[in-house]
Amino acid sequence: MAFILQPEEYNIIKGDLDVFLNNSEARTVMLCDRGGNVIADSGEEITGAVDLVTALVAGAYAATKELAMVLGEDEFNAIFHQGKQTSIFMSSIGEEVLLLAVFSDETNAGLVKMYATTTCRKIHSLVEEVMTRSEVSTSDPTQSFVITKGNIFQFEDGS
Repeated sequence: MAFILQPEEYNIIKGDLDVFLNNSEARTVMLCDRGGNVIADSGEEITGAVDLVTALVAGAYAATKELAMVLGEDEFNAIFHQGKQTSIFMSSIGEEVLLLAVFSDETNAGLVKMYATTTCRKIHSLVEEVMTRSEVSTSDPTQSFVITKGNIFQFEDGS
């Protein structure tokens, strides 16, 4: 089951991601559901398989949630991985959505985290509103959101 995301809601989210990207100086930002399905993105394309990256992010979050529970926390809401040239910051937005930011070693990680926190707060209320609506069927059991119209949107029937 999934929730319908209307085109105007998608446009709001896309605008928030664009602002985040501009302010944080990250290279890429993506919003995906906990199944690893991309909801919206902005910035440079990730080289390689985007689906693989988002699936791994979703898996990392699932593992981190279990780790948090073992340590007496409900969840760790942010994960940061630092590489030599590329780093990623992931943050949860409610129960179903993750924000993933990819940035270079030239970008300040604190700046990314600060703007990610602000962006997550803005998007959270919209996601929560969408999730109060009736659920719809989807052919992909991992998909939490279905966008209804436009050439970049997926129709309810999955086409």
